Amino acid sequence: MNAHVSSRVVLIQTRPGFSASCAQLMQDSVRRARSIEGCVDCQLQAHQPDPGRWTIRGAWSSEDSMLASLAQVFQPAFDNLIASNTLLSIRISEEDF
Repeated sequence: MNAHVSSRVVLIQTRPGFSASCAQLMQDSVRRARSIEGCVDCQLQAHQPDPGRWTIRGAWSSEDSMLASLAQVFQPAFDNLIASNTLLSIRISEEDF
């Protein structure tokens, strides 16, 4: 893969009992991120048997497209989780694809 690809891994933990609504929010966010110019790949993984844990892995062709995706798609989703008192923790880190 292109050596200049910007990638991030987002680890999310939500409160129990919200898995259906969180799954929909995360799936919608990943789908929207894929449609943003410069998105190379974006995937969602739910951790079983703990449905309150999510991993989003994304790769973008540039730092600018990654920042646009984070600001336009993921930040509003995370704000939604915070406003609904659903988010327990979030961690964003770099990862090589």
